[in-house]
Amino acid sequence: MLVKRYCHLPIKLFALSIIFVAINQINVCTASITAFQQQPSLALTITTNGRKSSKFIRHSSAYGSISQQHYNSAQDVHRQTLFATNIESDNEQTEITSKVSKRRRVLNLLGLRKLSSSKVKETKEDTLKAKEPTFHVSTIQELTDYFNDTKKRFRKKNDDIDYLSLLASLSVKGDTQIIGSPEHKDVIHPVVQLVHERRRQIEKIKQSQTQDTTNSNKRNIHRTMPPDDGYKVALSVEGGGMRGCVTAGMVAAIHYLGLEDTVDVVYGSSAGTVIGAYFITRQLPWFGPELYYDALTTAGDRFINTKRFLRAVGLGLLDPRLTKDVIFRRNHGKPVLDLSYLLNTTMQENKPLDWETFEEMQKVQPLKVLASGLKSERAFILDMEKGAFSNIEELACCMRASCLLPGVAGPVMNMKSVQDASGKRLQYDMKPRNNVDEEDYEPMADALLFEPLPYRSAVKEGATHVICLRSRPDGVDVTGKTSLFEKLIIRRFLMRKNHLRKAYDYMRKQYHKKLYAEQVIELNEGARDTKRPYSDTSKPHLLAVAAPPGSPEVTRLETGREPIFEGVRRGFARCYDALVEDPNERGRGVEIAKQVFPDDILDYDPLAFTSTTESAYDAYLKVKEMSLENV
Repeated sequence: MLVKRYCHLPIKLFALSIIFVAINQINVCTASITAFQQQPSLALTITTNGRKSSKFIRHSSAYGSISQQHYNSAQDVHRQTLFATNIESDNEQTEITSKVSKRRRVLNLLGLRKLSSSKVKETKEDTLKAKEPTFHVSTIQELTDYFNDTKKRFRKKNDDIDYLSLLASLSVKGDTQIIGSPEHKDVIHPVVQLVHERRRQIEKIKQSQTQDTTNSNKRNIHRTMPPDDGYKVALSVEGGGMRGCVTAGMVAAIHYLGLEDTVDVVYGSSAGTVIGAYFITRQLPWFGPELYYDALTTAGDRFINTKRFLRAVGLGLLDPRLTKDVIFRRNHGKPVLDLSYLLNTTMQENKPLDWETFEEMQKVQPLKVLASGLKSERAFILDMEKGAFSNIEELACCMRASCLLPGVAGPVMNMKSVQDASGKRLQYDMKPRNNVDEEDYEPMADALLFEPLPYRSAVKEGATHVICLRSRPDGVDVTGKTSLFEKLIIRRFLMRKNHLRKAYDYMRKQYHKKLYAEQVIELNEGARDTKRPYSDTSKPHLLAVAAPPGSPEVTRLETGREPIFEGVRRGFARCYDALVEDPNERGRGVEIAKQVFPDDILDYDPLAFTSTTESAYDAYLKVKEMSLENV
């Protein structure tokens, strides 16, 4: 036996890290071999583990033996395969089983848990059955009773609740497909009725008025206000890391349907704040989403660097590649997810947000950035009106707080909370640093802790009708299961680095996942609330838009260009079906999505088209047209 029970903890941790690295390499090799066997013609792109088409396009000239015709053929097959299925999701249950089994064996090897002979003989079928959720919850009261464990099904020996076991047996799923369903043409959600009524009124106003250009921005973007009808329509945008590509496609659909001016205010959580900003500036349909499938997929280790996970759990010295960080950057080492690349390099340089337009639009269609206060244990709303930001650099700081996934995206953001009686900030000050022990500062992190779906803040601020764009599909268990790495990372980040005991207990008890499940249940109820007229504002009208059950789910750290591009198209297709006014148009979302985001978007090299004033696809089409004229 490699490590015996009497070994010291440092030796056990060393062995643990070595074994995890070995397991990870085995998984990567196995996945590559499986992909090659399933689709030999695509082996070159699939086995590169994420960089896929964009990497192959950039270096295609080096492969002289591969003709352009063969490349195009492989691309066509690959696109069709990705649009219909997802190889990763097909093997999801098998991967979960494999990880659980390996973890038990690793813990047994390290003497941290004894493995009984019965579990050694456990089959895959038994493991899958054991891991299958057994409690399906569909109401908030059921969820509350379940987390309180009123029936005492998940108790430890000391009678405390075992939250890990409790969460592992829970299942909560989105169910909103009745909205925009071709099979239920008679069902029209009140929010859809209102926004299209507003759209018609706005079109009449545009036809009757002469355009005022006295205060226009360079791109001449402005919002035509609907008549004062007494309602407040809010757009709430979920993020979720690279999964935000789905909601990026959804806002493109809202723009395509001509509904952008019907929205009064935009709320964003996590990456949804970035998506919301590009929606407000109308840098659509391509420029904003290109941030996902062009800019971030070609960033390499500058944006997502998974080798830094060892440092996130405190074992950076065991990887020679991290020696410099551990020794010379003990407090400010580079994180797994480098938000500065997204919010500075990309949003301000490579795919710059039109700040002039954004600033002007804050008067008529403001952006509200949601972030979690770790001391106050509540959601904070950061906006220009109350002084949270006044320029794009300060906006990026607020977005960093909203996107800051604990433990993997750098130190917490600290906001100086000096305010006047109206809530307006007296002094702007936000800085990234762990363990700031000063009374006036509020440490802030990802909105997922206290408002992952940012519609409750919209309702608190007077929204009567809310469109909530979700990045996770319906039919998927949204509670999520806690991994060993997640527990280690959260404990190290919140307890050791920031001494935030309450925030740690909140996450340890999985209350953030309970909150997310609550919100999904509320949105399910809102989807079925179709009988009330939109004029009835006794309670808010909630319309959720989520991809249909069975849709491939983009992971938080996905870097493949094609999976992300298909995520954009799925989001567009679903939002089109959900919000189109004509019931006979429902079900055409996929067709329209392919027209707006055609296949040839994947034909150009993102690194060859890097204009900061127009979309890469626009630039590509111009070059393509010129080449055809020259022929």
